[in-house]
Amino acid sequence: MKLLEVDPRKLVVSSDLSRSGRAKQFEERLQASIEEIGLAEPIKVAPLPRGKYLVVDGMMRVRAIDAIREADAAAFRTVPVYVVDFERRYELRYQTDIYQDLLPSQLAALVEHLHQTEHIRKIDIARYIGVSPPTLRNYTGLWRLLQRDGLFARIVELMDVDVIPASNPYAWLRLTAGGLRYVLENRFSEGVPAETWIEERVVRARRGEPIRFPIKFVEAVTNSLPPEYYREGEEVRTVKRDLGLRRAKQHKPRTIQDATEALRNLSRVARSPDPVLRSAARSLREYLQ
Repeated sequence: MKLLEVDPRKLVVSSDLSRSGRAKQFEERLQASIEEIGLAEPIKVAPLPRGKYLVVDGMMRVRAIDAIREADAAAFRTVPVYVVDFERRYELRYQTDIYQDLLPSQLAALVEHLHQTEHIRKIDIARYIGVSPPTLRNYTGLWRLLQRDGLFARIVELMDVDVIPASNPYAWLRLTAGGLRYVLENRFSEGVPAETWIEERVVRARRGEPIRFPIKFVEAVTNSLPPEYYREGEEVRTVKRDLGLRRAKQHKPRTIQDATEALRNLSRVARSPDPVLRSAARSLREYLQ
């Protein structure tokens, strides 16, 4: 896939590739997020005649950008897009739905399986899914939360039911077990034991009554805690954050040699009894070839 910057007026939306339902509340939250931090994930498009592009994945993001531009014509003069083959538009739409329908914990497990067991580079997984390297790095963070178990794994459960965002797991990973309990019981639950509060939030969310906490709130309440609540000192945390941001900008393009082992391992995964792994492996193998 080739990454380009294109004029949003050249994007064409087709009902054939749109999802059947529309959630007004989600679209409003998406628009607010794009206004605040920009477009985090490129839109997938296929080339059309006369320089236009058919939107394969990202219809809601396009609608959000159009709404923003109606209020401010100078906003989003260009948007980042991944250009895919027109002939594969339906296949890629289907593949994207698989990933969008997975819970954050499930997607984190899939990414780590492909990377650790099948030795597929994460930059290749990111390109195929159509997400940025920093976003894929978040799935690694979610996996680490699950591996730490206890309240850290319960945090991922809250992410799965959309009580807290999954967009910055490292805000939680930097805490000690004591720091995590302190934040939950003094900033979220108002003194209720963390386990009891989490269980109540999960049950209510599954009944359709979620209380959502924005990412800015999460980052604010996990910042500026006493030093004993962090796993590492402030200087180390700053260096790690800077290295992570720098690493995301320094990935080199994929080469044929890089993909050889990945293709061999993907052929094995494509025979997995797990339908999600099987479908993802087959599609990713086609992309890398």
